[in-house]
Amino acid sequence: MARYTNKIDSKGRVFVPSKLRDSMGQSIVVTLSLDKGYLSAYTEERFDHIRKQFEALNSMDPQVRSVMRLIIGESLVCDLDSQGRISVSSELWEHIGVGPSEEISIIDLGDKLDICSKAFYEKKKEELSSVMDLDLTAYNVTGL
Repeated sequence: MARYTNKIDSKGRVFVPSKLRDSMGQSIVVTLSLDKGYLSAYTEERFDHIRKQFEALNSMDPQVRSVMRLIIGESLVCDLDSQGRISVSSELWEHIGVGPSEEISIIDLGDKLDICSKAFYEKKKEELSSVMDLDLTAYNVTGL
């Protein structure tokens, strides 16, 4: 697991690091994240599992419908091209405040990728470092 930095090209494409291509497959589903400032990227299989979980929820609940619109409705299947790039829509890039020639961070979380602007990531990293004395035992995180 790691963080990678890449630039978006003029057509909205970005290289997927070679270490991630094997685990993610030839198609990656990119969508809005539940966390502000991020996109989430999943394998097609993982995203299908997420979609089925949403479908099992009560569609009469307006909050369920709203989240489904944001997560399922905004999702985009991105096929890797021969050079290992995916093409992401300008709407998704705009959601995290980036455009062509700007740098993004791709964070490997094991079973998904988080994508954000490099500037946003650096800001969040700085904020986190100022609270690193946080007691993670409350979150069952030990051994750091």
